[in-house]
Amino acid sequence: MSKNRTPRDLAHAVNAELRSKSGTYPKLNILVNLFETMYYASLQTEESHLISFHLVYLDPTTPGPEPLSPITKDRWMVVQLAYSIPLTIANLIKLANASDPRTSSFAIYHDEQGHLFVWGFVDQGGSYSEYVNYEADEGIARPGSFQATIAGAGHLIAFIEMKKIAELKINALLMSVSDVLGGGPIREALQPGIKTYLQAIEAQVPANRYHDRSTSKANLVATWLRTLSRLLLRMQRYRHGGAILITPTNSLRGLNLKYELPYDRLRSALEDNAVLRIAQSYYSKKIWSDYINRDAETVPVALYLDESTVRDNLKANRRELEGTIWFLSLLTRVDGLLLLNPSLEVLGFGVEITIQKEPTSVYMSGNRSATPNSLKPIDYNHYGTRHRSMMRYCSQVPGSVGFVVSQDGDVRALTQVRGQLVMWENIKLQLPGFVQHRKTTI
Repeated sequence: MSKNRTPRDLAHAVNAELRSKSGTYPKLNILVNLFETMYYASLQTEESHLISFHLVYLDPTTPGPEPLSPITKDRWMVVQLAYSIPLTIANLIKLANASDPRTSSFAIYHDEQGHLFVWGFVDQGGSYSEYVNYEADEGIARPGSFQATIAGAGHLIAFIEMKKIAELKINALLMSVSDVLGGGPIREALQPGIKTYLQAIEAQVPANRYHDRSTSKANLVATWLRTLSRLLLRMQRYRHGGAILITPTNSLRGLNLKYELPYDRLRSALEDNAVLRIAQSYYSKKIWSDYINRDAETVPVALYLDESTVRDNLKANRRELEGTIWFLSLLTRVDGLLLLNPSLEVLGFGVEITIQKEPTSVYMSGNRSATPNSLKPIDYNHYGTRHRSMMRYCSQVPGSVGFVVSQDGDVRALTQVRGQLVMWENIKLQLPGFVQHRKTTI
């Protein structure tokens, strides 16, 4: 039996997920037709550029709630074409440049004979994109029974609202992501930096505020981990390839720092962000509990000014974090890796790994915990220069964590587990979401 996976396998995966939920969903043969058309379109070019687009499966008779309320002016809306366009490879190639997953999508559906067609466009996709990439605190879920995108040649991804369902990459079907930042050996290797971060915050915040249940340590840690995810996502979008090495040692043995660059702004901005968020929570809670909930006629001016100042400083801090992540991500485009210490302070970029000793063995983990029965040996020589050099370093320096981003967008993580070098792929970086659907078979 062939191990190769096809668009038909992706269709089965999406069909199974849709059937397990409530909502309107197409029959399997329609899904097969759709994903086969998308797959073959992804192998074509338009004026020497690869085809890429995003679509939503949306019934034109019930496109969504109207009208837009003043609170949701940036919510998507559907713009209907004067005439529907058959969903064919040739038509998709011509229309592709009018769609971008970050901003707009094709609205597609099928007729009574099961023939697919493009009947409109969905705008304002930026809210969703910013939310799942941790660039906004909230987002508006996308419409339709499901969504699908072409991410590259032979690379299709299917979603329901904010949740990735399955991903077809050439001949491999990926059904799950590895949340290595949420738990397991990678998360444990990052713990020294997280511990230092929490200690720095506790030193700056009054004890009663730091231990207040409304601002938990879990939320602070989540922000630290999200920031690392945002950096990796930014690297991924460049499609250039790059690597980040977090080393636990002060020794630079085995490393050639081509460009030494001491830079601690990401660490300090993260600490400031936590301190400001705790202060904002404290002042807001005090205003509500002591005055608004008690129907007080006035709020002390000093308290109001404190809350307003903190809120403005927090907005500025978020812009600072965004700019710092941009700055660091650009450093990864230079040949060599970006070198960080556990506190996410930059030591240098364009760094070359000079360790020549190859690891005796390398394992791929099937889960985030790298349990013994999930480990499968992999061939060191199967990977490129960037991966192999990271393998050599991490196999020699316990506690080091390597992240390698391929030109095709794959992100892999490496560290030692029980004295063995372990690698994870298909890492979870984006924020998942969920919604409930009403179930209707069509």
